[in-house]
Amino acid sequence: MGREGTRSLARDEARTFEVIAVGEATTNLTAPGGVLQTTSAALRFRPGGGAVTAALAMARAGLRVGLVTALADDDFGRRVRVRVRHAGIDDGGVATARPRAGLVLLEGAGAAREVVPYHDEDVPLAVPEGWSSPVLLMSALSPIVATAASLCKEARAAKRRGAIVVVDVHARWHLWAGRDPRAIHMVLREADVVHATTHDLAALAVDAEAMRRMLRSDAVLVVSEATGEARATGPFGTISRGPLGPPSMAPDRAGAPFAAAICAELVPVGAMGAHRSEIWDRAFRRVRMRS
Repeated sequence: MGREGTRSLARDEARTFEVIAVGEATTNLTAPGGVLQTTSAALRFRPGGGAVTAALAMARAGLRVGLVTALADDDFGRRVRVRVRHAGIDDGGVATARPRAGLVLLEGAGAAREVVPYHDEDVPLAVPEGWSSPVLLMSALSPIVATAASLCKEARAAKRRGAIVVVDVHARWHLWAGRDPRAIHMVLREADVVHATTHDLAALAVDAEAMRRMLRSDAVLVVSEATGEARATGPFGTISRGPLGPPSMAPDRAGAPFAAAICAELVPVGAMGAHRSEIWDRAFRRVRMRS
């Protein structure tokens, strides 16, 4: 998606949400029996990408959500947009881009894959002027410096408005192979809460301790597994929860339920509430109830 192909929608209209979700949109491709065939008429498409998936989960929980992402003007993009609108999510922050022909990647495991356009350029995303919310969720961090800088700018603007900034790392293997994770250091330093799956940490080639050192001392780090096992570390110490059972989803998409649960619990309490251990007890229970 070329930068020149984007256009903004309703950028100057004041709107208030409980969460604004900023990040990548993809398409989940599934097939019966776990076998993907390009000629299969039974293939099913679902919206994907960390920001979109978390936004859908939060909308189902009754939260007012605004979405900021870029969608190609093709069948995949239109399918995602219809689903987002049907869920009651405000798509006034969605930019439309010309379709990009060429190679796509199928990422995931088992019977599910995400259709991801392969390119070395990201479309910088910007929260529309006049939009506000107590929580800003940024998902799918990129090694591209311009993209990291645009997210950093949005995080700082949100914090000036008094919002709490939540980062869902959602790192992609094909983007981060051979890249330096320090590229996202400036974004992570702006975050009040950072969530990463063990899949994310592996893609970045870092461990939880190294990720912790990238954050401010007062920030909260949540690390989760596809099984539902999770631990939060912050000023309150460490809170851990055991696994729910065998993995119920592909590990690269296991983060969205946690990101959605974190945001839902932080909406009523704000930034200082993130330092209370009971918030994380409730967030982890919320994931359990929806699993």
